[in-house]
Amino acid sequence: GNIVTGNDKQTQAMLDADLLHKMQFLLNHERRLIKKEACWVLSNIAAGTEKQIGSVLGRYGCMAHVAELAEHATWEVRKEAIWVVSNVATGGNKFHVQSVVECGAIDSLCSVMDINDTKMLMVALDALESILRVGQELGKDYCSFVDECDGLEKLELLQEHQSDDVYKKAVEIIETFFGCEDEAEDENLAPALDGDTYAFGIPQKQIDESFEEECPANGHGAAPFATYNFAAV
Repeated sequence: GNIVTGNDKQTQAMLDADLLHKMQFLLNHERRLIKKEACWVLSNIAAGTEKQIGSVLGRYGCMAHVAELAEHATWEVRKEAIWVVSNVATGGNKFHVQSVVECGAIDSLCSVMDINDTKMLMVALDALESILRVGQELGKDYCSFVDECDGLEKLELLQEHQSDDVYKKAVEIIETFFGCEDEAEDENLAPALDGDTYAFGIPQKQIDESFEEECPANGHGAAPFATYNFAAV
């Protein structure tokens, strides 16, 4: 583990020695501490070059297992596994990001967005933001993936988080990738003040024109429509 925290050349030497083959066995180890250390090693490899990130993704079943640990293991192991997912999502190219999503990254990231750990929340949010940005570039509807695993609901709740960094990042993700519902905002607008009264409804001119064109009773004593006005206090 300490060797792969060194430079890229040292990390590559470990990969050339078939380290990843051993990692798959260690990820399945019965001891929690071994799983944690294995994820730590992988997170450091995933923080390396694109080639090294590709090596992690290219080892069959490795990344899928990490994503599973990130969602279902004990918290110690989950934290290290989330770092692996995040490093791939933020440091890899768009094809690496697509690959990690196919391994279950979005589910894993959304699963930790309701935990009481500000640092890990930021790690998950940064990774999710990177994934959604790549999704836009590739024309992938990753936003629906987030919504399906309750990620959007969790993002909305994070807007009330005590950490300004978490709050700002959650708002940024929602506004950038999920947009604002203009119609819902229009419904919540206060009525306009028309002189001394508050006006509700469709403008009178539009109603009169529509009435003349469409109402068969027009011209035969029918009373014209009008908006309702309530006197302002």
